[in-house]
Amino acid sequence: MAEDIMNRFRFNTKITPDQFTLVNLQKKPSESFQEYARWWKIEAARTQQPIDDNELTEYFIRAQEGIYFENMMGMMGQKFPELVKMGDFLEEGIKSDKVQSMAALQAASKAI
Repeated sequence: MAEDIMNRFRFNTKITPDQFTLVNLQKKPSESFQEYARWWKIEAARTQQPIDDNELTEYFIRAQEGIYFENMMGMMGQKFPELVKMGDFLEEGIKSDKVQSMAALQAASKAI
């Protein structure tokens, strides 16, 4: 009986994201930027009101932190795939120590 009730009302457990929710979707340390961007776009597609390309770009940029936000801020008006390319490029730079992540910069400043 409990299972029947859960199956009947399961739709109430999934909250449809809005713009505020999208801006607060953060990348997990365990996922790649590609995985994050794919998941983020899926969530954006679930919003009640359709989001046009310009809004999609704006919300995605606002969802970024640190070096990602700094570098993508100037990309306002670009298409979503271009943002993902930039994110991949930054991620690669961080992994190869060519670009310092915000966490590394904060750790270095605390050590001083």
